[in-house]
Amino acid sequence: MMNQRLYNRNLKVLIITLIILTVLSVLSQAENSLLSSGVNTLTKGLFQLGARATASADSATREELLAENEALKKENAALRAQLADYIDTKAENDKLWAYYELKKENPSYQIVPANVIKRDVNDDFYSFTLDIGSAVGVKVNAPVITDSGLVGWVAQTDTATCKVKTILSPDTKAGVLDKQSGDSGILSGSVTLCAQNLTGMNKLAEDHKIKEGDMIVTSGTGGAYPAGLLIGQVQSIEFNKYDASRYAVIKPYEDVREITSAAVITDFASKGKVVKSNAK
Repeated sequence: MMNQRLYNRNLKVLIITLIILTVLSVLSQAENSLLSSGVNTLTKGLFQLGARATASADSATREELLAENEALKKENAALRAQLADYIDTKAENDKLWAYYELKKENPSYQIVPANVIKRDVNDDFYSFTLDIGSAVGVKVNAPVITDSGLVGWVAQTDTATCKVKTILSPDTKAGVLDKQSGDSGILSGSVTLCAQNLTGMNKLAEDHKIKEGDMIVTSGTGGAYPAGLLIGQVQSIEFNKYDASRYAVIKPYEDVREITSAAVITDFASKGKVVKSNAK
């Protein structure tokens, strides 16, 4: 309403000014220097009056715009906060849905999603820290997974965080088996393999039937890991010159070096129970 009144007033001033200027412009064509001087003086005064009126209108408009801008800033801040909450909620839902099928197939699994908040730059095997800990039931040796399969296990924990050692580490000792042949072995990483996001399946039987391309999963023996967690695919069969044994090179389904989120299986039906391997 104020803007409209200012606009009407300024418009009247402008019209009157233009009429006067037009009349005086005609009169100023006369050779009478006194009249010309008077016209110039009056014209200057009118321009100054118009300028002051415009400045006054602009000043009032700026004040209103500043007030409106401040209100918009507060509204935008509130909307950004709502958007942030929405993004967090959506991200959390996406994490839960990623493990929905696994939970559906294994009702006894207690799965807690988490974010990677730190990586150990001094660890050659890409260990990382998650933003969950003992407060939500995370314990040492608990399996750590993504929607692609097993990626590691909890090595340390406190109330709010836990450190995870990956399946690329030589410290990992998980019972695994070949889904196609039924051959069993021990999953454990090495320095030579980890740089390529590879790990090893050791302790293979002399007459094993493992082939390139076979799927490797956890066997469930020992009770530390539930049976059937995906790990990776056999890339090749190699000879260990130090103990004259054979081992399979495994390409994990997940690139452990690039993980930004994961989940901890805090409980499952066979936890702590030594079960018989499905291997032949």
